[in-house]
Amino acid sequence: MEHNNRKIRCERRTPEKMNDVYGKYAPDRMSRRREEHEPSEMPRWREAMAQGGRFAGHDADGLGEGERFATREGERFAPSRRHPSYDTAPQSKRPPTREPLPQNKSTARRRLPGGMLAVILLPIMAVAVLVVLLSNTSGPQAEPSTYTSNNRGAISRQNPSSGQDSPTTLGSGHHANGNTYTNGPDATGHIPLTRIPITDIQDTGYLALVNRQHAIQQEPYRGLLTGAWPTVAVSRVDDMYLHKSALRAVSEMFATARQHDIAAFFVSSGFRSYYAQTNIYGDGSNSAFVQPPGHSEHHTGLAADILAPGIGMEAMANSPEGEWLAANSYRYGLILRYPEGATEITGIEFEPWHFRYVGQAHAYFMKQSGFVLEEYIAYIRSYEHISFDKDGRTYFVMHKIPEDGMIYVPYELEYMVSADNKGGYIVLAWD
Repeated sequence: MEHNNRKIRCERRTPEKMNDVYGKYAPDRMSRRREEHEPSEMPRWREAMAQGGRFAGHDADGLGEGERFATREGERFAPSRRHPSYDTAPQSKRPPTREPLPQNKSTARRRLPGGMLAVILLPIMAVAVLVVLLSNTSGPQAEPSTYTSNNRGAISRQNPSSGQDSPTTLGSGHHANGNTYTNGPDATGHIPLTRIPITDIQDTGYLALVNRQHAIQQEPYRGLLTGAWPTVAVSRVDDMYLHKSALRAVSEMFATARQHDIAAFFVSSGFRSYYAQTNIYGDGSNSAFVQPPGHSEHHTGLAADILAPGIGMEAMANSPEGEWLAANSYRYGLILRYPEGATEITGIEFEPWHFRYVGQAHAYFMKQSGFVLEEYIAYIRSYEHISFDKDGRTYFVMHKIPEDGMIYVPYELEYMVSADNKGGYIVLAWD
C-alpha cells in the first residue's frame, strides 16, 4: 500500500486515480452522490457555478448543500455578481431568496444618533474653551525686560531670569544736539526691541576696531573682496583688492572728483594679508605709521590709501586734493582714519591718505561730532542709544553685548549690525 501510494503521488492525478485514492471526495463521485440523493439541488448548484458563485455546502457555518450561496453581503446573490439571465429566468429556475444573516449583537457596530453626539460633545468643548480663557487672563504674566546703563556705559539687563523673547523697550537716548530725544518711533523715544540668536545677525564689520590694542579676529571672507582694477585707478593692477562696499564708495567718490576736475585719484594700497603686513612692518622702526601684523586696518579690506598723481603722501595734507578728500569723504561713508591731533587716541601719526569705510550714517555723525573711531565707539557705549537726523531720516545707534548667545535688536525698525571687535555689537536702525 505504501509503495502504491508513493507511486500514485509521483504520477499525474487523473480523475480515475483521484476516485480510487480519495473515494467519496473525488469530484465525479461527489457529483454522482448529489445526482442520486439530491437531484433537486443540482440545477441550482450548477447554475451557481456557471454564474461564478460558490456552493454553500463547503461553508464553515454547517449549512446544508444548496442552501445558500456565499456573497460578500451575506445575501443570496451580490448585485454585482448577479448573472444577466437571472431577471429573465422563470421563477422556478431562480434560486430562492434569503434574508441576510443576522449580526452578532456583541460585535455589531452601533452608531449614536447625531443629536445625542452633539449633546455629549458640546459641553466638553465649552469646558475646554473656558479653561483656555481663564489661563490667559488669570495666569502669571511675564515681567517686561528693562535696561539701564551701568557704570561703564554698557547696556545691562535688569531681569535676565525672565528669558522671554517678546519685544521690550529701550529708554530715551541722547540726541546729536545734546538734548534728550523725545520723538522716537512710538512718540516717547522708546525703541521696541526683540531678542534673537547672535548667529542670526549679519555682521557687516564696518565698525570693527582694529588698532594696536585690538587685533583683527579673522580676515574678511574672500568672497567680499574684489579686484579694485578697473573699477578705480590703482598703483598696482595685479594684487589690489578691496571690500566690495569700500570699493563702491571709493569709486563713487573718484567719479565725483573727476566731474569737478579735482584730481584723478588712485588707490595705492588696499587689502593686506598678515604676511604682507609683516614685510611692511619689518623690524618696527616705522611703527609710528605702520601697525604690527594682525593690528592693521588693511586686514579688513575696508581701508584704502588714496593718492593723487604727482603728490607725495605727506604732501596730501596741504594740497587741494587732500583737503577735498578730508572734507567730502564722509558723504560716501569714508572717514579720515588718522586725522591730525588724534595720535594719542589712535596710536598713529597723521595720515592724510588713509581712509576707512564705516558706512554713510556713521561717517556723517563722526564728521559732525569730530570723533575718530575709538571715540565714536566709546560715545555709543555711554548711552542706551543715540539718535540723529540725516537727509530727512532719523537714525538710532545703540551698543549691545550678547547674553547667552542672544542679542537685542530693534523690533519694528530696519537695522544693520557690526561687531566692534571689543566683545560688543553696534546696531544702526532707521525709521
